[in-house]
Amino acid sequence: MTRVTFVGHSTVLVETAGVRLLTDPLLRGRVAHLRRTVPFPAVAGLTEPHAVLLSHAHLDHLDLPSLRRLAPSARVLLPRGWRELAGRAGMADVTEMQPGDRVGVDGVEVLATPAEHDGHRLPLGRNSLPLGYVIGNRSQVYFAGDTDLFEGMRELAGDLDLALLPVAGWGRRLPPGHLDPERAARAAALLRPRYAVPIHWGTYAAPAVRLRDPVRPAIEFEQLARSHAPEVEVRVLRPGDSLVL
Repeated sequence: MTRVTFVGHSTVLVETAGVRLLTDPLLRGRVAHLRRTVPFPAVAGLTEPHAVLLSHAHLDHLDLPSLRRLAPSARVLLPRGWRELAGRAGMADVTEMQPGDRVGVDGVEVLATPAEHDGHRLPLGRNSLPLGYVIGNRSQVYFAGDTDLFEGMRELAGDLDLALLPVAGWGRRLPPGHLDPERAARAAALLRPRYAVPIHWGTYAAPAVRLRDPVRPAIEFEQLARSHAPEVEVRVLRPGDSLVL
């Protein structure tokens, strides 16, 4: 059995074969200029994952204060070049990865995949390749991280049970390197998972942005997927909701 629980933004707890994997943990109410707009859900085991999967080093995806809230025994998988940064949060077991690398986490395979996104971390200015991940042995979950649509998604199709796809951002506009609901629906058509869950919507916003209808991007994705990828079942999860495969 595989269970995925949406915590908010790009933070998802994936539990499979007795292993807990946490994606891009953002576990505080404010980061830089962004503020969380919905309450934190109570999720069992959230701060005690076996491994943390980091897609890239932007402040709202690689957040050191959030990493410090996790059990220090957690293994960290992240793009090459950021081992030392994760170490500042007290994480000792850090594995740098690049697309195509595979590692085992207590018997669960994790494959690093490409992503189309800016890999800089300001103000350091350093750049590295962003990542997505495919998690699991029998039930496979694709975590896209932050990415734009790219043709290589087609190569991941065939064995995916679930795709976690970003469908929005935190501001009034969505810059290149992201998926809006329409491009996310096209991504679902390339990936052909059994299920798709929209993430990265309605959880954090800049102070000047009022989220009048925070769930709208997720609903738009659900509607657009019916025409772009009718064979994919979309499940919209609110923060704290789970999907069991």
